[in-house]
Amino acid sequence: MVDGPGPGETRFWRTAVVIATGIFVTGLGWPGLIGRLPFGLFLKNQLHMPPEKVAAFWAVATIAWYGKPLVGLLCDAWPLSGTRRRGYLLLGTVAAACAWLAFAVLPARYGVLLANMTALNLGLVVVSAAVGGMQVEEGQRLGATGRLSALRMGLEGVMSVVAGPLGGVLAMLSFGVTALSGAATVALLLPVTLLFHHEPRRAVEDRTVWARAIIDLKRIVRSRPMWTASLLLFFLYLTPGLQTPLLYYQQDVLKLDARTMGLLQFAGGGGAVAGAALYAWLCRRLPLRWTLPAGITLCAAAALLYLEYRSASAALLIETAVGLTGSLGALPVYDLAARATPEGSESFGFGLMISIRNVALFAISDPLGSLLYGRYHLGLGKLALVNAGTTLAVLLLLPLIPATLLAPRERTGA
Repeated sequence: MVDGPGPGETRFWRTAVVIATGIFVTGLGWPGLIGRLPFGLFLKNQLHMPPEKVAAFWAVATIAWYGKPLVGLLCDAWPLSGTRRRGYLLLGTVAAACAWLAFAVLPARYGVLLANMTALNLGLVVVSAAVGGMQVEEGQRLGATGRLSALRMGLEGVMSVVAGPLGGVLAMLSFGVTALSGAATVALLLPVTLLFHHEPRRAVEDRTVWARAIIDLKRIVRSRPMWTASLLLFFLYLTPGLQTPLLYYQQDVLKLDARTMGLLQFAGGGGAVAGAALYAWLCRRLPLRWTLPAGITLCAAAALLYLEYRSASAALLIETAVGLTGSLGALPVYDLAARATPEGSESFGFGLMISIRNVALFAISDPLGSLLYGRYHLGLGKLALVNAGTTLAVLLLLPLIPATLLAPRERTGA
């Protein structure tokens, strides 16, 4: 007789379904992914904005993601309908879906687009904070931080696989179609939460979360695991970004249409999926002290591939390779961040480190890379060299990480 899954395994997989769906809808439903080409090309071609102003638009529109730790505190401290996670999942999903639908009726003007996109991101942040708390809780409870981090990165790759071709098609249609597609994507989380996340309605207000947050902040300043993980995330994503410059380069220099640009995003997503699957296997066999420096080195080497970004066929191969190495470079850092997060304030601790990454990526990296490309006319090749050099410099921070965090491998049991 073969025993069925135990209560712990059943709970893990039910929670994993909710986590996976939450990651998927906040990723694919994020306007910077499914709407990257529709909005980006509209800002470029219709509003005639230079690269640095397009990057600034996204930097402001994503401002809610910089305050994700505060939203995480709300999830930890104040239950909705007696639940710590379920209520926020439902609230954020409804708010984000409504904001997406608003794009179908609002006038396509800069200020209006910016305001509504900021509201949309706020709804997605509420969902993401609740999902992040669930991810850390389950990862620490079962010693599965690496596998859940790989799940996140793998889903991000799947999102790019879907969003690439879809975004290319949507870029040729009206904003109304993009709005309906975004709203439908986000709304997927509603039935999944209702069916799989049966959280008991007995959570009570916990004002001590705020006191713990202050204690956690003080502990972060004194804690090598926390501030070294935060520094790694910050500097890994601080490098002058290629996101917006690449959009301009693909259309203006390579003369690619939106559909082809979407296929390139598809290729990058496929590479990311492969990288996540590979890391899920590696994290059970190799300690972080090996996978962390190897991943960062691979990311730096991959940036050099952009020196040969001269045709659609070359771009297809390069985007696939960069997606693969990007997963292998970022996943060990996410694994480290989950291991370093203090117990008791999971949404806050993990959200704080991810918000540091968001500030580096959206508020500094992409605007800086776009400024160098657009205003100072630094070509894509030279920008890639700068990106590779600054990524490689992150290796200098590795000696600061406590050996106890780097030594263990992922546990093989679920």
